[in-house]
Amino acid sequence: MVDMSKVVEERIPGLEFIITGTHAYGPVGPNSDLDIVIMLKDAERIVLFLAGRGIEYYRTEAQDDYGDAGGFYFDFGGIEINIIIAVDRLAFEEWKRLTERMKKRPPIHDKEERKFVFNEKIV
Repeated sequence: MVDMSKVVEERIPGLEFIITGTHAYGPVGPNSDLDIVIMLKDAERIVLFLAGRGIEYYRTEAQDDYGDAGGFYFDFGGIEINIIIAVDRLAFEEWKRLTERMKKRPPIHDKEERKFVFNEKIV
């Protein structure tokens, strides 16, 4: 399996990011996109990176299910990439915590169940 963290680091050095979604905790399928969480402060770097390479992208709306502030979606050489923007350090760390929690579980194949478990509040 390709280490997507290394691919991102090679393409955009110094970017603070988390890989989440199925590429982090499975199951990866043939139509799985690559979900990357970045800080709001890095969003302009992503736009400049895409524009500088003539890569077309579109903005995505915030998704309440996952608590993100929207982001960008684009195709990068056959890999669909979803950049998720964390509005602050607290949100970024929450993405990290929830992703690590999902990595400890067996992969969940049903997308709706995966969303529910990801957002499940542990008391």
